[in-house]
Amino acid sequence: MTLKRQLFIVLTLLLLLLLAGIFAVTINHARDYVQQQMHAHAQDTATSLGLSIATDLGKKDVAMVETMVDAIFDRGYYRELTIHGPEGDLLVSRHLDPPPKRVPQWFINWLSIDAVPGVSEVSYDWQIIGKLRVMSDSDQAYRQLWRSANQTFILFFSVGAIAWVAMVFILKKVFTPLEELERQAEAICQKDFSVQQPLPKTRELRRVVQAMNRMTRQLKILFDEQVVQIEQVRNQAYVDSVSGLGNGRFFSAQLEARVHSTEEPFNGALARIQLTGLLEYNEEFGKAAGDELLKQIGKRWRQSMDDVEGHCVARVSGARFAALLPNVNLDQAKTKVREALTVINELPMLTQGGSGLSVSVGMSFCAIGGDARLLEAQANSALNEARQTGSDVFVVFDETTHGDPLSPQLAQVGDWESHLKSIINQKQVSFEFQPVLSCVDQSVMHYEALARIDVQGELLNAGLFIPLVERYGLEESFDQMIVRAVIETLEQQPAVERKPIAVNIAPHSVRSEDFIDWLITKVGHHGSVASLLIFEVPEITVRLSHGKLRRLAEGLKSAGAKLSIDHFGTTNSSFGYLSGLPLYSIKVDQSYIRDIRDNLDNQFFVQSLVRIAHSRNILLTAEMVEQEVQWNLLRSFQLDGAQGYYLGKPTKSLEAA
Repeated sequence: MTLKRQLFIVLTLLLLLLLAGIFAVTINHARDYVQQQMHAHAQDTATSLGLSIATDLGKKDVAMVETMVDAIFDRGYYRELTIHGPEGDLLVSRHLDPPPKRVPQWFINWLSIDAVPGVSEVSYDWQIIGKLRVMSDSDQAYRQLWRSANQTFILFFSVGAIAWVAMVFILKKVFTPLEELERQAEAICQKDFSVQQPLPKTRELRRVVQAMNRMTRQLKILFDEQVVQIEQVRNQAYVDSVSGLGNGRFFSAQLEARVHSTEEPFNGALARIQLTGLLEYNEEFGKAAGDELLKQIGKRWRQSMDDVEGHCVARVSGARFAALLPNVNLDQAKTKVREALTVINELPMLTQGGSGLSVSVGMSFCAIGGDARLLEAQANSALNEARQTGSDVFVVFDETTHGDPLSPQLAQVGDWESHLKSIINQKQVSFEFQPVLSCVDQSVMHYEALARIDVQGELLNAGLFIPLVERYGLEESFDQMIVRAVIETLEQQPAVERKPIAVNIAPHSVRSEDFIDWLITKVGHHGSVASLLIFEVPEITVRLSHGKLRRLAEGLKSAGAKLSIDHFGTTNSSFGYLSGLPLYSIKVDQSYIRDIRDNLDNQFFVQSLVRIAHSRNILLTAEMVEQEVQWNLLRSFQLDGAQGYYLGKPTKSLEAA
């Protein structure tokens, strides 16, 4: 139980006891007062009436005595009035029948008024001729006390309610800084270094909050310094210092990883752009001007490719830039590259008189199952041809021999758009499940659901048909179908046998507010399996839709599900966003895993990620682990988990996986 609740309960009980005690004392005092008044009233009546009837009683004029008794009895609040003779014989008696009770019996039993009668001796000629006894009416006293008790209770209840509300407000005011301190401490554990403002007015609490804020700022400085150091080393290995793009090593690693990916084989274009005359430009205008020109070319080269999902741009060497454009057809690739060439040629630096600068572009096209070295060789050949032809030339290598690489050759389908819509409407999707194993004890952390569709008897993996889904704008509908199917798969399993399942979400879906609302609501309606759902989005989504991704992450967390970043390390983004997103895990891209045994820079990058992720309470996993040496090395680096064909191939059954 919290301290706030304990104080609230104790103070409430004390307030109730105080009010109850004051109420009881007040009513008891009122009863004693009324009881005394009743006795005084009865005694005064007995004394005065005894003197009044003494002469008539002495003369035996009983009729006159009764007249006087009736006059007194009818005008006052009396229960009984009797006159006895010297020998005790009853001379006159008056009694009031008890009226209907107007006061609860428990109230009468609680107060229990002890009515004391008034007694007077009647004397005549110095002799006692009778004894008068008067008893006041206690029922009237009970009614007066009941009215007084009701009024007192209403007053005390009103005062108590006001005091209780004031107490609640004061406790909330006092404990708000402590609750903020608790949230601040939790935020620090999540590497969110927000300080508490404004400061509380209570001096002791203000000192504690100020100390906590100072500690938060120091921790933020230490964390930022660690991130900066790691990013600096990463940038030295993979980022071009002039343009800010990836360098040749980064591009080569990305190309190798994508082309040889088992689940997501690359298909699309590789374009190379060459700036001719840079050496003469540097001699004429200086190296600083040349670097600025390269920076501007790199900026426009990257901006031209930004709307291509999963693109990769780099300055591979000197005055040469490259771009990977996945999941586009030949016409789309040519359009994008021509647009880039146009905006680059609009740079004022390229039009300066006498500079002798020219830009040439060569592009190769890759069908599914292509070879990375062949793709690069074709692009270089096209680029050399463009340079030899003349300025501002764009050459595509052997473009007539490649069909549309987005249309899988394994399945001849005339209208892919209608076919995919039919698959979505009829929910004709199946899954293969690949396990993610713990690097600690080799147990299954979760499974990744890999979508498959059956086309004319052939089972196509996601790398073959997802580009077509994206081409026809069906990402949201397809992702909704996948989510429904995975939830249904989990709910059909016995509760004791359920394992978490990771589901991939397209970047386009994350950019849709309607899809985010739908997904959060959908997960919330299936609370029994929500904690077993892990949604993976590629790292490119962080740069393109950080605000919406944050909303999605927070919504999934509140619904009980988890969010993971896939293909981490492919965008050269800053690690800073890790402190602002409530993530479950991040998955290192395969380009850092393929040659991790021989590449010290990749080893350093992965080891640095381990420290950053674990300090943020984020799990770190790796993909495409295909060799034992990779697995052993990752375990020695203390990653949390990994997946790949060496650890387990995708299977249709969760039990088999």
